[in-house]
Amino acid sequence: MERLFLYRLLKHSKWGFAFTIIFMLCYALTYYKKMDMIFFPYNSMYAIDFTKTESTTTYAMKINSVPVRITEKLYWKKDMLETSLNGYCRYLKNGKHVFLFDYVHYRFSNEQLQQWLLSNLTPVEKAVENWPAWYAAMAGYSIPGGATIEFVQYDLVLDKDRALLKDSIGIYKIIQP
Repeated sequence: MERLFLYRLLKHSKWGFAFTIIFMLCYALTYYKKMDMIFFPYNSMYAIDFTKTESTTTYAMKINSVPVRITEKLYWKKDMLETSLNGYCRYLKNGKHVFLFDYVHYRFSNEQLQQWLLSNLTPVEKAVENWPAWYAAMAGYSIPGGATIEFVQYDLVLDKDRALLKDSIGIYKIIQP
């Protein structure tokens, strides 16, 4: 027990121990509420070199040709919406096929194990169909019946502290029943 970090911290500094326990409890609560990025708002702040000319790709969802805006959301919510939209659009571009499907078939030869892993680790078709409605609701929008939902890929060039639109492509379009 004397080798445990928290025990040694308690012996060294009661204030440090109390702060660490409070931080751990707050982090556990925010993690449970899916808000764990709240403590790290500047994750990639220094990861991009804006002095070079680079290109990037981003995605957007449109409801009846109106883009779903996420930029005014809290950082953790914007990050979650942006990350999940990127993942969903890459999933659509890949023909609703996930890499895990190929990996499981390559890695495991037992067909029962393959089916069990895939049924528990890959998206269920119903969840895939409901994802646009979930995304819109999280962003504060509702999708009326008969609405056209479109996913668009934007290719941008980062040049001299600005993002310039190079190209945009519609990657998927559905009509909400």
